[in-house]
Amino acid sequence: MMGKMTGVEEYEQIPPKVLKIYEAVIGLLEDGADASGLRVSAITQRAGIGKGTAYEYFDSKEDIVACAVVFHIRQIFSALQRELQKQESFEKQIGWLLDKLERETFDKHCFIRFVHILTDHSEFSRSVRQKMTTEPFAKYHPVNVFGDILKRSAERGEIRSDLPVEFMVCTVFSGLLTYMMSVSTQECFQIRPEELKPYVYQQILHALR
Repeated sequence: MMGKMTGVEEYEQIPPKVLKIYEAVIGLLEDGADASGLRVSAITQRAGIGKGTAYEYFDSKEDIVACAVVFHIRQIFSALQRELQKQESFEKQIGWLLDKLERETFDKHCFIRFVHILTDHSEFSRSVRQKMTTEPFAKYHPVNVFGDILKRSAERGEIRSDLPVEFMVCTVFSGLLTYMMSVSTQECFQIRPEELKPYVYQQILHALR
C-alpha cells in the first residue's frame, strides 16, 4: 500500500478505497454538512468502508476532508479546462461558462465552495489553500486554468494583451460570481438570470477588450 495521501495525486495513483472516501466527503458537503463538523464515522459509513481504513491513508479527519476537497476542485477545473478549450472563441467560452453556471447546480456549488475557501480564514481553508499551492496541483489551479485560457485569447487578438493576467482572471471571476448570485438568490432579489446574463457577458468582454 502507498503512503499517506496528499490530495494532489494523479487519479490513477489513488486507491479505490480513497476514491470512495473522497466521494463520500463531497456527497456529505453537497448535502449541506459543514466541513469542520464532519465525523470520520459518517464519512466511512457513506463510503462503505471500515473506520480504521481511513487512517491507513490519512492522519486526521481534517486531512481527509481537505484532501477530498482539493481532489474535487482539481477534477472540476481539469474538466472545465478541457471543455473551454473546445470553444472556438473567447466570446463562446464566456457564454458557455454562464450557461453552465445556470444549468449545473453541482458546478455552481463547486464555484461557491472555491470562492469561500479563497476568502475564509479557518484552519480547514488554510489547509486546502496550502495543498493548492504545491507544484503537483499547479496546472489544475483554477487561477492557472483561467489564466491559460486568457493568454490564448490574447494571443489570438480577441482581448487585450497589455493587461495583467491576474486582473483578467479576477474580472472573469467577478462576472461569474455576479451571475451565480442572480441564479442563487432569485427569491431574495427577484433578479431574473436570463435578463442579467447579457449584461454580465458584456461587462466581462468590455473590461478585457
